[in-house]
Amino acid sequence: METAPKISIIMPTYNRAHLIGETVDSIRNQTFTNWELLIMDDGSDDNTEKIIEQYNDDRIQFYKGGRTGAVSKLKNTAIKIARGELIAFIDSDDLWHSTKLEKQLAAMEQYPEAGFCLTGGYTFINKNEPVGYLYKQRDGLRYGNFMLAMFRSELSGYTQALLFRKDCLHVSGYFDETKLFSDPDFILSLTCHFKGIVLYEPLFFRRLHELSDSDENWEERYGEWVDVIQSYHARKLIPALEVRESLFKLYINYGEKCLRINQRGKAIKNFVRAWTNKPFSIIPVRKTAKAVLSFLK
Repeated sequence: METAPKISIIMPTYNRAHLIGETVDSIRNQTFTNWELLIMDDGSDDNTEKIIEQYNDDRIQFYKGGRTGAVSKLKNTAIKIARGELIAFIDSDDLWHSTKLEKQLAAMEQYPEAGFCLTGGYTFINKNEPVGYLYKQRDGLRYGNFMLAMFRSELSGYTQALLFRKDCLHVSGYFDETKLFSDPDFILSLTCHFKGIVLYEPLFFRRLHELSDSDENWEERYGEWVDVIQSYHARKLIPALEVRESLFKLYINYGEKCLRINQRGKAIKNFVRAWTNKPFSIIPVRKTAKAVLSFLK
């Protein structure tokens, strides 16, 4: 009788033949080996499938479908056929540290009431050269309720850093297929219903390149997160004070992003939105002044 995998790893992909091999290698190099990899191809027209065929590994399964452009749908489809009691995700251009799954599994065995575990990580352009870290803290562990931490931007919204118990889905639900970026909302739903663990050690590495979807659609990401915050507030799941604090940070970050790409008008508009949520804060005033001065140069 075939032994079921402990962990199902889900990898959506589209035209990443030049990168997917390195990602698959980072999975096959995991010190924890009882996994299955479900590669959900979204209608690639490059040689992605041929790259995967070169691996003589029964744990790797390749599912090819037509082009949908709906990553959330691919993930939901994979979840339904996954055989593991734990589920992880990785994008086909990102990498994992070789001990990621082993350390996450050990943490969840240490805290059996935890429904999920997140790790630290960093972004990179060149391999092994971090550009920016997900957390300032880079070691240690935190366990507990993380719903408010998620709203306060203290928690990463990347599913590539996530390991969770499949049984949680009966309560937290699947990915929202109506959203372009449903990953943070999916993690938020887990935090609403289950305790979790954060391993601050950088074990997930997110590649930055010209085809990164999140960079192309960054404005939609901010807009959807505003909707999420307001939705949770409307259902009275978070207090008004937390809503204002969350929106304040969101609009400050949104404005700073606009300023970096010389969208000064949008930057000022978002700094003003931040100010309306915390009118006694000097931060939006200073940032608005900086944006105005940049107009005059």
